[in-house]
Amino acid sequence: MQGRRCNKVGVLAFDMDGVLIVEKSSWSVLHEYFGSKAIVDEAGDARRFERGEMTYTEWMKRDTEVMVRVVGRCITRDEILNALLSRVTLRDSARRVVELARSYGIVTAVVSGGLHVLAEYVAKELGIDMVFANKLKFNEANCLVPGGEEVVNPLRKGDILRRISRVTGVPLSEFMYVGDSAWDVSAFRYVGYPVFLKGNDDPPVLDGLIIINDLSELSALLKRLCEER
Repeated sequence: MQGRRCNKVGVLAFDMDGVLIVEKSSWSVLHEYFGSKAIVDEAGDARRFERGEMTYTEWMKRDTEVMVRVVGRCITRDEILNALLSRVTLRDSARRVVELARSYGIVTAVVSGGLHVLAEYVAKELGIDMVFANKLKFNEANCLVPGGEEVVNPLRKGDILRRISRVTGVPLSEFMYVGDSAWDVSAFRYVGYPVFLKGNDDPPVLDGLIIINDLSELSALLKRLCEER
């Protein structure tokens, strides 16, 4: 296993929500836990963001404002992580795929519009090299406050992939990106190997899109690509 190098893929990047974890949205999981989901769903900010009527930073601020208001007390980072871990499930075969990629010397990354506090944990659990996800904001008392740091615009994930390409020296033609929704199209368009994991959403219509039903299929695909001459 040691010393192998992949002939086709140099970077394997994953969306997190719906891909590495079963749950579709780590934000929704958190709102469900703290009782704020109905309010944010009714506000319709996701649709406003998609239409370009608000920035992602503004959306994060509005979401966290609702959460803080509904709970009405200090919500710590540890409480948020524990809330997420109590309600999310790592996808079957995720660990196997990451281990296989690393055995070929492939750089692995999470590129997610979800929550960094969870993405960081998932990456550590699976042995993923790089993490890009959006960060919540805490005050000096370690209490959640409205706002956050936009790291990954969900509709511009290609920007992060270009950054990874510059850092690693791997051309985007040798990137594989695994996503599960139309929000991953900006990433799919940039990489040599766009992979769509089927779930709740229909795959977008894109030339060259590889469609899989389970991450176990990704292992077989990766092995085939890496050993092709």
